[in-house]
Amino acid sequence: MRGLTVIFEPNRLTLADEGDFDLLSTIYDIIKSVEKEQQDNAQKLKDSQEAGQKVLELQRKLDHAREVVRKLPGIELSKEEQLQQIDLLRQQLTLKRDLLNKYRSITSFDREAQTEFQIHQH
Repeated sequence: MRGLTVIFEPNRLTLADEGDFDLLSTIYDIIKSVEKEQQDNAQKLKDSQEAGQKVLELQRKLDHAREVVRKLPGIELSKEEQLQQIDLLRQQLTLKRDLLNKYRSITSFDREAQTEFQIHQH
């Protein structure tokens, strides 16, 4: 699974790829390497080192995920403030949709009037 960060600038919203968030497969690999029952001491040591590497990889991914979350816009806002912002954005969206529909109807009216004007000229 790939992680995405949302970058919010006034009047602009951008998604930026922020790397690998595939934590479950790393956890699975750690469990799998720990569960191995080896009789050979050399193999046990190798498996132990492999599990240690996987734990370090998991720690790196978790640190990266924390950093990405800290950068999310609005993360510093409370739940109530985020809900207020969502309501405001929904109101803006409704207003813009209404204006767009109004503009579309005006444009089609102007096209009809222009066509009628051209017909009457000939």
